[in-house]
Parts: sequence; structure tokens; C-alpha cells
Amino acid sequence: MDKSSLMIGTLLFVIFMFPIIYVLRKQKSIEAKQKKALNTIAGKHGLKLDKFETIGHLSLGLDSSNKILVAIDPKMEIDHLVIDLKKVSKVNISKNTLRVDSNKERIIHLGLQLAEQNSSKVTELVFYDEEDYESTDADIRLHEAKKWDEIIHKNMAV
Repeated sequence: MDKSSLMIGTLLFVIFMFPIIYVLRKQKSIEAKQKKALNTIAGKHGLKLDKFETIGHLSLGLDSSNKILVAIDPKMEIDHLVIDLKKVSKVNISKNTLRVDSNKERIIHLGLQLAEQNSSKVTELVFYDEEDYESTDADIRLHEAKKWDEIIHKNMAV
């Protein structure tokens, strides 16, 4: 191989790899900021988060010992939520679908609803909304919502 082919190959490799590396680093920095924000909120409430996950725009943290869920969603009216799972009576996945074909449905909205005991207040954590440009595949978000549904059910007061 001559030097010019090697240089062109190396240059093309760098040109194609740069955007991938940039996106990965940007995503990691956003996750780190969200985790820091969750830990700051948790610290203000005397909590220690042992589970943490960022799902698109939604960041969730859980203090299993105190049974408290912390959520940050920039699309909510409130910048963060601190939910005492001991006061939650019911958790369910809310899924709005649109029939595409006779046997296919498309998810247009997906959330996790938490209903408080002795109150009619229902808090929804939105995992997927079709109108949200940041949302990815709805089936992936459905899997993540089911995972957090199980985690919350395990940490609710029985």
C-alpha cells in the first residue's frame, strides 16, 4: 500500500468516527449532569440514591432504604418530583395506542402512573410521547417502563 492510500484511509476513518465519538461523549455528559442533579435533590431531602437511570429526557433515581423515588423531567411543570413510595397505592403503565393495520398497533403515548393513597392525585412519568422529537423506539421505552414498574412495585409499602 502506498502512503497516499494509507493517509486517505486514515482521514476517512477519522471523519466517520468523529461524529460517533462526539455523540457518545455528549450523551455521557448529559447523563452525568442529570445524575449530579438527582444526587443534589436527593441530598437536600436526606436521601441516598442506589438506583439511577436516564431514559431520554426522563431521569429516575431510587432510594431503596427510604422507599423514595426522585424524578427529573424538563417537560414537567415542576422541575423535579420526590415521590414517597410508601404513600403510593397503585402503579400502572398507561399506554395509548393507534391501530395501524388490522393486527398492528402503534404506541403514541406511554407513561407510568402513580396514584397516592387517600388522595385522587395521580402523577404520571412520561416515558414516550410520539410528538416528542427526542423519543426513540416506543418498544424500547415500553420495556424500560415495565422495568421501573417492577422496581416501584417491589419498593411500595405492602
